[in-house]
Formats: sequence, C-alpha cells, structure tokens
Amino acid sequence: MKLLNYISRSLAIAGVGTALLLASCNKNFFEIPDPNGIDDSKMWESEGAVGLFLNRTYALVIPQWPTIGGIHNTSDETNNINSDFLYGRLTENSVTDIGSSTGITTNRYSDIRRCNTGIEGLNSSTGISKDSRNILKAQFFFLRAYTYFKLVRLYGGVPLVLHAQGQADDDLQVPRAKTSECIAQIAADCDSAAAFLPATWTGNDIGRATRAAALAVKAKALLYWASPQFNIGKDAARWQAAYEASKAAYNAGIADGYTLLANYGNLFITEDNKEILIVRKYTTSKDLGTNNEQVTRPSSESNGGGGSNQPTWNLVQAYTMSNGLPVTDARSGYNATLYWQNRDPRFSATISYNGDVWPLSQKAGRIQYTYKGVLEETGSSIVTGFYCKRICNPSISATAAAYNSNSGGGSGMDWIEMRFAEVILNLAECANEIGNLGEAKDMVRMIRKRAGIVQGSYDYGLDVATDVASMRSLLLNERQVEFAFEGMRYYDLRRTRNLGLITPRMSMIPSPVSPYVGGTGTDATKIYLDKVYPSGIKPRDTLNLNNTDTYKRVLAVNPASLEGTNAISLPDKYYVYPLPTTFTRTPIIQQTNGWLGGTFDPYQ
Repeated sequence: MKLLNYISRSLAIAGVGTALLLASCNKNFFEIPDPNGIDDSKMWESEGAVGLFLNRTYALVIPQWPTIGGIHNTSDETNNINSDFLYGRLTENSVTDIGSSTGITTNRYSDIRRCNTGIEGLNSSTGISKDSRNILKAQFFFLRAYTYFKLVRLYGGVPLVLHAQGQADDDLQVPRAKTSECIAQIAADCDSAAAFLPATWTGNDIGRATRAAALAVKAKALLYWASPQFNIGKDAARWQAAYEASKAAYNAGIADGYTLLANYGNLFITEDNKEILIVRKYTTSKDLGTNNEQVTRPSSESNGGGGSNQPTWNLVQAYTMSNGLPVTDARSGYNATLYWQNRDPRFSATISYNGDVWPLSQKAGRIQYTYKGVLEETGSSIVTGFYCKRICNPSISATAAAYNSNSGGGSGMDWIEMRFAEVILNLAECANEIGNLGEAKDMVRMIRKRAGIVQGSYDYGLDVATDVASMRSLLLNERQVEFAFEGMRYYDLRRTRNLGLITPRMSMIPSPVSPYVGGTGTDATKIYLDKVYPSGIKPRDTLNLNNTDTYKRVLAVNPASLEGTNAISLPDKYYVYPLPTTFTRTPIIQQTNGWLGGTFDPYQ
C-alpha cells in the first residue's frame, strides 16, 4: 500500500472506486450511492483491494492546502479573506463543508460511509489475517473520527452514522446527535484506532495514521468540547478530561519518537520530519502537485503569479522580541522604526519585509524590497508590505515553483495538518485551565526554546503570565505565531470565542520620502531608488536600512487599513454554523439555533 500515490489512484484505478459509489436517484441528502457494484464478499478477502479502498479514503478525508481566501482561512493574519465571513454576510448556505450534494467528493457522509463500509467489511473478512485486519480497521476508525471532528468543530452535533446505510427509508432518517455524543464517539473511535495503529510507518506508508496521531485527535476533540466555543457553562470536568487526553497524547508522542524539529524555519521544507503527526503528501507530478508556492512568492520570483498569503501588520506585531516580551512591554527593547530587529526568530523565518535578505531561487544575498514604486514587483502585488517565507522553498527557481495540472511542477511541499508542537500547546492550554500554571509554562518554554527565544531575565518572556487569564492570552498569541499560515488562527479564535479580537487588517508599505522615489526616471531633482546611476549602482544599494536615521530619511511607514469602507462584523452565531438547506430538507434534521428556523441546541 503506497500512500504517496493515493490521490492519483482515482476511483477507476482500484476498480473499487467508481463501482463502490455509483450514482443513483436519491431521496435525500443521506442517500449516498450504494456500493453494490463489486462483489463485497471477494473484496474483503483481499488485503490489496482493501488497501486501495483505504488509500482513496485517506485522499478524501485528509485536508489539502487551505483555500486561499476561504472562509476557514480568513482571519487577521493575511491579505486574502472571505469577505462574506469577515463582513457579517454569511447565510444558511455559506458553509457547505458537510456537503452540497450526494456526490462522492461533495458529501462528507460519503467519506463516513466509506469508513463504515471498511470497518464492517473487515469484521466479516476471513481471508485477511487478524493482525492485518486490525491495522486496516484502525485506520478506518481514525479517518471516521477525523471526518466527524472536522464537522463538529464547525456545526456542533451532526447526524451520527456508525454503519453503512442501506437504501430503506428508516436507514436514511438520521437526526442530529448531541454535540456531546459526537465528541464521545470521536474519542471512542480514536481509542479504537490507537489500540492497533503502529508507532511509526516507513517508506511509502509514511503519512498513514499512527498511534500518537489518533490520541492527539482525541485530545483535540476534547479540547474543543472544553473550550468556550461549546463549553458555555464553564464545566471544569471537561477541561480535566481534555487535560488527561492531552497528557496521554503527549506521552505517547514522546515514547514513539515525536519531537520538535530543531529548525522551525525548515518545518515545511524537511519532509517526513519527526514533528509531523498528520500530513497530506504532495510531489511535483501533475496528479499530486500544488501551486501554493507559486501564488505565495513575490511576483519577481514567481512565474507570472505571486502576491497571496501576505502577512498583515497585525501578525507582524504579534511576534514578541527575542527576550520573549511583547512589543507593547516597555522592557522589550522594541524599535518602532526598525521593527524587525531583535524579534522572536520565528519572525525572520516567516516574514519578509522591506530590506530583508531572502535568497529565493538560490540567489545569494537577494534583498526583498516592498516600498512603493519598486521595479521588481508589480504594484498590485504588494498588498501588505510583507511576504510569507515559511511556506516557500528558497532552493527552487521561479520557473520550478509554478505548477501546471497538465504537466506538474511546483514545490511538491507537503501540507502538515497537525504536528507535535500543537500537542504541546494543547497540553499547555489544558494545564493552565485546570490550574497547573507551572506545567503550562514548561510546555511553552519548550516551544520558545526551539524558536530561539532567549531565557534572559524574563524566563523566555513567560514572567508576564502570572495567572490563568494572563497565561490564556499568552497562549493564544503563542499559537498565532507558532502556527502562522497553518490555517489555525481562524479555528483558534472560534474555539476560544475570540472573533472579537479580529480588528481591521493593516498594511505597512514603505513610501519613499522626497527627493527619493521608487522606480526610474530623468527628473534631476529626484533620487530614483531603482535607477542604475553612472556610478554603476542603485541608490538603494548604498543605504543602511538597519540605521534608524537613514531609514527615516529615506522611507516613511504608516499603517493603513485593508478593509476600505467595509466594517468587520462577526456575530456570535458564527461560533456554530448552520447546516446547508440541501442537508436540512428532511424535517427530521433540525437547523442550528440562531439561524433561520433553528431549533437545535449545539451546546448539549
């Protein structure tokens, strides 16, 4: 079973796929096409056939690179947003992750049915060894748990289907289960998975679920149930349960060899490193490629693209100083003009700013400029004044960075869905909430040591956290920095009921101060920063931008809002989304409270 090829092994390859989920006339959303196109009794006696069926299930369940500008990738960290989300215009049919039709790839209950079919088929198998059955079945349990987790964090309780549904009417009438029941089932499935999953996989099987991954998902689900998004009654027992699960996930990870990668900046470049728990594998082939690097790079080092995933000034300000103190702390040593100096080293691993040395495309000494009028970049491509470095590989050329669905290419960079650092910070959060401030600090200290923050006089900056509330704030900020551009900020703000922290996204694009101007020209009264003068050099190349006086003499910087005339509006009902109306056409399925016709309580 070669997981690396599971995406390209389309439904037709296995001979299992298209036959398993044939289209049919459906009575309602739950009437998933019946997998009767193959001889089930023969399939479940062949480990190879089951393996292909499982590989396709991985391909459907494990997330891909986040959609740029998608609802679930919208926050205060980047220029790309979903305007309907940010400006309060979501409707009952805006969040369709659960499904928008009965198709194989557009209905998550198709994924759940695959998992249920796999579990039941393996239970009936006599031709596959017990050990192999257990490992295969454990993976279906894991994938079912993860599918339900992805739904519950958006919608709360959903219909809980634990067997491969038939076509009878009573099989298709499934009401929404309580959120607590869904969380309990996710935890149970993760336990069933962890009981038989291996500690590690090797070779082409790297990327499959492991024991530690299953326990980490269980802990994460319980963390959501304990967090303010769902724990509106502040039930302390939920935090205790989440803590115990997080501790177990952490201990299992340590025992199984998971650790923090020494170089934070190489997390996405060093494939299959021991920090990765859940991953979607990519290559440079046309079937398994990604264009994420091409769209993220500055236009000067892309192949006719670039300019997405630009960090905002809001994110820039979230990074502490190298002593761990926030920039707002008078003791931090922050320089408001040379804001990049002496910052948390994760800043330089993540954010490229005007004057930053960024050797993209293996160009040693290459300097990134973002001031207005700079020639290398198209004017429209500089939105915030910053570029994202951590999901770009400087060793590949601009041409190689571009992906084409017909020929392949691109960086082939894997999407890391979950890594061990999250297990550590989840444990820190749970420890803090049950009163173990010291343990919470121990966990964050590990993260900050790896980052390169110095201990100094402030214990890596942890001295500012003196109680549960202040540690809670520190942890939310730590997650924003540690997981920047990993699709976490949006989910963390919903989980902690902190959408109100999203303020207008700000840019910080330097403007040349007269007589300096960007570009080239012939006006003798101006100094063109990009022009090669008779001396053979450009004026910008003579400037020491790490000198405060020089910087102020040449460039002016003032934050500017990216919102235009729009007002950010994030109502409380965004914490639990409605089911799409295509899903609620059957009267047995209730809509979520707070939305049109809503009668379902997601907090039970």
